[in-house]
Amino acid sequence: MKSKIILIVGVLVLLLAAVGGTWFFMKSSAPAPMPTEAEGEMMAAASPAMKAPEYYSLSPSFVVNLQNERGMRFLMIEIELMSRRDDTFSRVEQYEPRIRNDLLLFLSKLDREAIATVEQRKKIQEEAMAVINGVLIAESGKGGVDAVYFTKFVVQ
Repeated sequence: MKSKIILIVGVLVLLLAAVGGTWFFMKSSAPAPMPTEAEGEMMAAASPAMKAPEYYSLSPSFVVNLQNERGMRFLMIEIELMSRRDDTFSRVEQYEPRIRNDLLLFLSKLDREAIATVEQRKKIQEEAMAVINGVLIAESGKGGVDAVYFTKFVVQ
């Protein structure tokens, strides 16, 4: 009889330990409660989300002669613009002839040594962005292009 009581108490202790352990581990890994609609609105107002980027292609490609070359060397670049502001590309489209003109003047000053390394090409990207934003600021009072990407870069 005593052995049956000891056996039953032992099984109950093991059962309680298993239930308690399961509860402990499940409690700590439970997902956080979903915020209510009012809490969600407050969190959205407190931390504004960054707008998704938009892209604009300056087509057709830019083709310029490289300076200080013995033979004829050409540089062809396709340029994509990135912005997170709403009205930037409408202004880029409006002033695209001047933007293309200023970019062509800037690119036509380059020589083969100025485009030889990746670091130099990144510098050209930054300068091209400054040219584009300069036109936008001069014409509309505000810039807006956040990045310039070269999607094709060919030297021939």
